[in-house]
Amino acid sequence: MNARATFTGARRTVSRPSARGYQVLYHSDAVNHCPGCGGVNWHVGRITAECGRCGTALPLAEAVQMGLDPVGHKPVALHLVKGGKPWRERRKHPREPASGRVVTLHIDGAPRAFAIEDISEGGVKGATIDEVFSSHQLIVELEDGTLHPAELRWRSGGFIGLAFVEPGSA
Repeated sequence: MNARATFTGARRTVSRPSARGYQVLYHSDAVNHCPGCGGVNWHVGRITAECGRCGTALPLAEAVQMGLDPVGHKPVALHLVKGGKPWRERRKHPREPASGRVVTLHIDGAPRAFAIEDISEGGVKGATIDEVFSSHQLIVELEDGTLHPAELRWRSGGFIGLAFVEPGSA
């Protein structure tokens, strides 16, 4: 049995791929599709590349070939710190669950349905809408017609957090 295999369309030869497992690498000489979201925009560093759309990080193939191990492969033990302060809510406004509620999000003037998870006087958490990331103006319109100018504060997984620019009664 041959211990070396060449993958079709690639210039690289891999010794015993079954022994090392499947490892996704960023190749600087090819179009790389993100395994997390399918995006093709990357922020390339010295050892890793990060997807510009969802933040998934991949080790550079060149770094791995030079013997650098960007993943680390070192055992890590997580410990609870005794005597540490317990986590507490730090938000200014209490959140109210709103799962199943749909409001209108105006993205640069264009209305879009926006499924929200929770809401407070300070902002709203809802399902990700890709157009938000390149927008210049966001306005959340609630069911009663009130308009709240907003700005993108965070994104995580399939959700985004919008902060109301002028907090009011939500």
